[in-house]
Parts: sequence; structure tokens; C-alpha cells
Amino acid sequence: MLKTLSAELKKVNADKVRFEISRDNYEAFCNAAGLYKKEFIESFKKPDADHKAGRVTKRKTLLEIIENPV
Repeated sequence: MLKTLSAELKKVNADKVRFEISRDNYEAFCNAAGLYKKEFIESFKKPDADHKAGRVTKRKTLLEIIENPV
């Protein structure tokens, strides 16, 4: 069953769009965006295991990741 979500557009400029949803619609929004899908949740396990094992690289900027992908 599809649920219509309402959001209030707060600010628009060339680079950003900001919207707000109510607390009542938050769960429906997460579901619609796929944040509850098993594949999405599973995608956090490997990075979390790497972090716990100490396999991390400290970066100062996002540009470092773009220029030197692993």
C-alpha cells in the first residue's frame, strides 16, 4: 500500500533543497527511501567490522577520497 508523504519545502538555492517532514511521516519516509531494507542495513556491517579491527584511514577532506580511491 502506497502512502502519500507531505513535506514542507523550506529553502531552495542553486545547491540545496531543504524540506521537513512530520514525526508521523518519518517512518514512512525511511521506508520509501529504502532505509529499512535488509540490503541497506547489511551494507553497514563490513565498514563497522573494518573500523573495529582498526583498518581505518584518517582523511582530512572528501577530496582526498575522490583523488585517491582505495
